[in-house]
Amino acid sequence: MSMPLPRHTARLGTAPVAGLLWRLGLPGVMSMFVMNLYNVVDTFWVAKLGPAAIAALTIFFPYQLLLVAIGVGSGAGFASLLSRRLGQGLIEQTNHIAAQVFFLSFGFGVFFSMVITLWPDPLLRCFGSTDDIHVLAREYLTIIGLGATFTFFSMMSNNILRGSGNTLAPMIILAIGAVLNIILDPCLIFGLFFFPAWGVKGAAVATLASQLATFGIGSIYLLTRSGYRIQRKHLCPDLAILRSVYQVGFPTFVMQCVGSFIVIFFNHLLGRYGSQAIAAYGLIFRLAGLIVMPVAGLGQGLLPVVGYNYGALQTKRLWLAVRITSLASFALLGVGCVLVQLFPVFWINLFTQDASFLPLATRALRIAAISLPLIGPPFMWITTFQALGQGRMALLVSLSRQLLFLLPLLYLLPLKMGLDGIWTAIPISDALAFLAAGLLLMREYRRQERIVPVRPVPVEITTPVTPADWTG
Repeated sequence: MSMPLPRHTARLGTAPVAGLLWRLGLPGVMSMFVMNLYNVVDTFWVAKLGPAAIAALTIFFPYQLLLVAIGVGSGAGFASLLSRRLGQGLIEQTNHIAAQVFFLSFGFGVFFSMVITLWPDPLLRCFGSTDDIHVLAREYLTIIGLGATFTFFSMMSNNILRGSGNTLAPMIILAIGAVLNIILDPCLIFGLFFFPAWGVKGAAVATLASQLATFGIGSIYLLTRSGYRIQRKHLCPDLAILRSVYQVGFPTFVMQCVGSFIVIFFNHLLGRYGSQAIAAYGLIFRLAGLIVMPVAGLGQGLLPVVGYNYGALQTKRLWLAVRITSLASFALLGVGCVLVQLFPVFWINLFTQDASFLPLATRALRIAAISLPLIGPPFMWITTFQALGQGRMALLVSLSRQLLFLLPLLYLLPLKMGLDGIWTAIPISDALAFLAAGLLLMREYRRQERIVPVRPVPVEITTPVTPADWTG
């Protein structure tokens, strides 16, 4: 069934590409900034309790990445499928697709909450927990595990909104939760005002409360003001839709799961050098999230543009968008690399000023950040493959870094270089992955140019903007 497209969706095929990517990417950057605030703010305040507390949160990373694997994998599948259906003008189908987020987030959330509640200690040992940080890590994990449903819904629903070209609403919804987390964190960690002083446990409670608020606001918006017309009949699980979602989303899920496995490998490897080495990796992980977030935001803006124009057979717009975002991501992370190399102590002091920890963390950060500019373009290329519905190719590009390059280097380099070998494996694998991803994208570009016809004149179909369109 074909229906008129909302203005924020129709512009994906008609607006000037550079300006469109800016309008879509900027809210995406802000959304990623807000998402990273949860982790960064937790680490910032918990770091005041000492390096052991930072290490305890670092041990939590594999679980967090596993949730992200499912949430982002599902979300990427939803966004790709929705943007392609919108490009084809099949609006009613998108309502049924969007409704599946409720079933998936609840099902996955209940499962993970049960696993964490029943087996926290074996999981933490598997993640690389050491004796001196195990109790702190357990306090944090068992509370955070209660919010798995909220975490899944937030990631999936935000991708559903972005898939239709609506990037501002997800940013606002996430910002509300992040602001609440910023307020609650110091209160619950240190016992400010009338709050109890719960330490690491307080950081977990603050995050859980913030996720609950985000879930409530996001579900109301999705059902009432998002532009989707979700009805009760749409809420039933649809295996055909889920299969289409995970044709793209499952490879993304595998990519993220491999990332979780790599973090576990890092934790066990670094555990040989003490909890301070684990804490240093935790800071690198947090700082990388902050520096790379503009690139992740660009990717969120790129995905609906590529998906829509692929569905609408406008390949010139598609590849122009890929070129612009690839160059922009390289430049942005190039600036980030320079700032890290010139002022590494400044970045570390944002979290902790522990004198015994500073030399180790400074050296690790400088080595690991050398390849920052090479991370951005492959991120855009993986997003392009996802938007084209080629999840397997996206999987191949991502796994080439994680398994083909990084994992062997993590095994071999420490044998000769010790702890420095662990940090050095990161930039070498980034450089090799950049070359491999570039070759695969060029191959896909030439294939698309041969087989996809071009629609020379896009047709703009719009409806009036209403206050429900938070896209401005």
